[in-house]
Amino acid sequence: MWVTMNFGNNIKEDDEFVEEVKRTLGITWKDDITDNNVRDYIRQGVEVLQNDVGTSIDFENDDIARGLLKTYCRYARNNSEEYFIENNLQTILKLEVQYGKDKV
Repeated sequence: MWVTMNFGNNIKEDDEFVEEVKRTLGITWKDDITDNNVRDYIRQGVEVLQNDVGTSIDFENDDIARGLLKTYCRYARNNSEEYFIENNLQTILKLEVQYGKDKV
C-alpha cells in the first residue's frame, strides 16, 4: 500500500537544488520540459524516501539524504525506480535509524 506523506519539505521547490540535480544527471541544457521533469523526479524522490523512512527528512542539511535523493533522481530519469530501494537499502536503513533516533 502506497501512503503519501507531505511534510512540506522546501527542497521540492528549490531552484538551486534543481540545478544541482541537473549537474548530477549530466544535463547541461536549459529548457522548461527538462526542468519540469527534474522537479518531478525530486518530488517523487522526496515522497518515496519520506514514506520509507516514515518521517520528514532534512534534505537541505543532511548530505547523506541529499545524495540519496539525487540518486533517486538518476534512477527516475533512467526509468528504473523499481531498483532504487533494493540497490540503496543500506543507506535507506541508515536514514531510518538516524531519523528514528531523532524522535526519541
